[in-house]
Amino acid sequence: MISLRGGVPMSFGGSEDPTAYGELVSIGGLGPEINKQLSAAIAEILQTKLSVPPARFYIKFYDVKVNPHFYDIIWRGNVCWQLYS
Repeated sequence: MISLRGGVPMSFGGSEDPTAYGELVSIGGLGPEINKQLSAAIAEILQTKLSVPPARFYIKFYDVKVNPHFYDIIWRGNVCWQLYS
């Protein structure tokens, strides 16, 4: 799922030139190599479609491990760990 909000006032490095910030959440499956591949793909999209150069965005990666003590993500009315047990 991707959500984009344009027209949000943002400053990056003291400039209001095009910039972006994103958070990518995955239930398992992230890691250094995957994050590198995803970053490259996102950078290409941001640069070609939105004119945001690679040096003007941040992406925060969250790899949520599925465990019985994690209740922060709900899908189909169940906490995620219930879906995998």
